[in-house]
Amino acid sequence: MVIRRQIADTEDDVMSGRGRAASEQDRRAEELHGRAIVIDAACPLVNPRQIAAYVPALQRGGVTCAFSTVASIEPARYAVGALSAWYARAREFAGAISLASSAGEIEAAKREGRIAIVLHFQGGAPLEYDPSLVEAFHRLGVRVIQLTYNERNPLGDGCTERGDAGVSKLGLAVIGEMNRLGMVLDLTHAGYRTSMEALEASTTPVIFSHSNARALRDSPRNLPDDLLRALTRRGGVVGACAFPAFLTTGPATVEHLLDHIDYMSRLIGPEHIGLGMDFAAETAEDYEYFRYDPSVYPAPPWVYPMGIEGFGDFPNITRGLAARGYADRDVLGILGGNFLRVFREVCG
Repeated sequence: MVIRRQIADTEDDVMSGRGRAASEQDRRAEELHGRAIVIDAACPLVNPRQIAAYVPALQRGGVTCAFSTVASIEPARYAVGALSAWYARAREFAGAISLASSAGEIEAAKREGRIAIVLHFQGGAPLEYDPSLVEAFHRLGVRVIQLTYNERNPLGDGCTERGDAGVSKLGLAVIGEMNRLGMVLDLTHAGYRTSMEALEASTTPVIFSHSNARALRDSPRNLPDDLLRALTRRGGVVGACAFPAFLTTGPATVEHLLDHIDYMSRLIGPEHIGLGMDFAAETAEDYEYFRYDPSVYPAPPWVYPMGIEGFGDFPNITRGLAARGYADRDVLGILGGNFLRVFREVCG
């Protein structure tokens, strides 16, 4: 009886110790998330039409900054209209959001308890065939431009294109203008050769706003190891993405997302990792409009991973990083500090 009681007491002590450790870990994660600048570098749901619906979830998740998809495959006139709609929304929701065109404005939004909106083209179609439009859109507030959106456009080839001819002369001119003006080059959705040539051409750090490791999930939308290493040579950052088909072949959870972060962190260092969730609610009409390749993108509805199903779940990423032993500095960098560093270096 005495031995059994001693065993029970020992088990209680172990469980109590585990409970204290878990509690301390939770407190650490909560404190880190509270002071972090949390950046989601791919936010198609954060747009003028839907911003009112998503502000509460963004606030609940502690999101400091959202890269809003202004346009992707649409022409210049559409993009101008979408930008003008953002100006009106920024006035209407001035207490909750602000448009940000510099690192300082993102930091100011954090201090003021607002959500910074960075205007982002997920594709170069709005530039049409005129590199001078880069400066026009810069003056209108756009700070991030993605060269391609899956397919070929005048700037280069996308990742689902049949071939991969690389960056065009026009694409090189656009990259030169972006470097001159202080705009972040985004190579998400670009083909392999297009990405490598763009990385070589750019004189400033480059990002993949929402991509994962191809070594863990073989998808054209994910990045092979040599491309990830090339990104680091330009001081860039890749945003781990929650889109389920880019994480695993079966049902996904937040642990799969953390696995991709782990893999890329070991390969290129946690200072080159960020977050780009790419939460979307595409319909059958959207699927047809954007000409998604069924071999890469399953037909909607898209079910996001358990534990990271929307903006309100961002604290689960912080808990997961803390549980996996990441240092405070690395957690803060992955949550947003690394993207902020690129934004400061490129945009000021």
